[in-house]
Amino acid sequence: MEKIQDTNPTTLKVLMVPWLAHGHVTPYLELAKKLSKTNLFFIYFCSTPIILNSINQENLPKNIQLIEFPLPSSPLLPSHQHTTNGLPKNLLSTLIQTFGEAGSTFAKILDSLCPDLLIFDGYQPWAPELASSRKIPAIDFLIIGSASVSFFYHHYLYAGKRDFPFSGIFLKDYEAKQLQLTAEMNISIGPDVAFNGLEKSHDIILINTCNEIEGKYVDYLSTLSNKKVIPVGPLIREMGTTTENEENSKIIQWLDKKDESSCVYVSFGSEYFLSKEEIEEIGHSLELSELNFIWVVRFPLGEETNIENALPKGFLDRVEGKGVIVEKWAPQARILEHPSVGGFLCHCGWNSILESLHFGVPLITMPMHFDQHTHSRMAVELGTAMEVVRDDKNGKLNKEKTAEVIRNVVTEKNGGENVKAKVKELSKKIREKGEEEFDQVVNKLLDLSTKNKQTVNT
Repeated sequence: MEKIQDTNPTTLKVLMVPWLAHGHVTPYLELAKKLSKTNLFFIYFCSTPIILNSINQENLPKNIQLIEFPLPSSPLLPSHQHTTNGLPKNLLSTLIQTFGEAGSTFAKILDSLCPDLLIFDGYQPWAPELASSRKIPAIDFLIIGSASVSFFYHHYLYAGKRDFPFSGIFLKDYEAKQLQLTAEMNISIGPDVAFNGLEKSHDIILINTCNEIEGKYVDYLSTLSNKKVIPVGPLIREMGTTTENEENSKIIQWLDKKDESSCVYVSFGSEYFLSKEEIEEIGHSLELSELNFIWVVRFPLGEETNIENALPKGFLDRVEGKGVIVEKWAPQARILEHPSVGGFLCHCGWNSILESLHFGVPLITMPMHFDQHTHSRMAVELGTAMEVVRDDKNGKLNKEKTAEVIRNVVTEKNGGENVKAKVKELSKKIREKGEEEFDQVVNKLLDLSTKNKQTVNT
């Protein structure tokens, strides 16, 4: 590999390696951009070619360099599937295993770039080990909330012998069973792998949250890990200045014609795909709510599905004028900042929660799996969300109850008015204190690197 030279020898050279999921790549890239804007860091952003090709390089600062991290290709997992985007569920453990065996390739990247600091992600136990052997500090950057991380790490450490100290964060019985089943099906995503980074991070841990949102959970995670946990966020995707395509422009124009806070935005992230039953239940819920809505509907890559067939029969005709169905992708940040949006029905992916809080949009939470349940509980405890009501035994949705929660939040009734007030208040605080917290991140990284260089040179 050709060695790339930073033109400014006084900057700190940072190598960043996110896990191969959009929900990880996005906050890592936003952190890279924020660090680069200080002009104190030169960032090597390292990922598989298929992921790097999805990044708009025209908008990248000059002090961010994309570095290819090729994984072994095989008939089972060709190079275009070296990403979780559109990856069939049965291949996830194969991708994790392939990534976990890429240490020798990463060693060559380290030796070529000679970074001053490594910022690494989950499913890569080789990363901190290889960096440590080369006297390079390796820092774990967590892209989910501290309430969720501390909840699961607590149970990993104490194995049921000690209750989690915050009653607002919990799993329902069917959620715990769902997670257990997932763990059994994907042995390579076990807790030893998941918490490896926490334990091998050098002195500090970075996390995409802020003290205004999760201060007590940041402190508790510091206690559990015996390391200083430092919030870096919330990291929000830049909306950019490029010209919007025709479909996106139509969405904004449609919102422009609606009353303030009269619409609900519905999206379940880029990598969760609703079942036929879930699509029908949500469709009926939106129809029963009688509210204006924008609903982003996605299907797995390669799955040819007619949108009309997926939705309840006659749904599109009945909601004409009130609802907009968007396939695949929508300008989420632009939609959430629009004054006509009065609620966000989402799966509780962490990036979506942070964006909603940043733009002051009340949350209607419908967690689906993994850490989304604990994210939802945190948002409800914070007073910024209402969670949809499911069957306690099997987690089935109820369209009438879901419609009621949507109406309460958007029309600000039966507690929805309190959610609206709280999220507006919190949004203001986040914006005011964001840069102040990030200055601490910059100072800590610079200090850590300086001390390490002094140690190495003595």
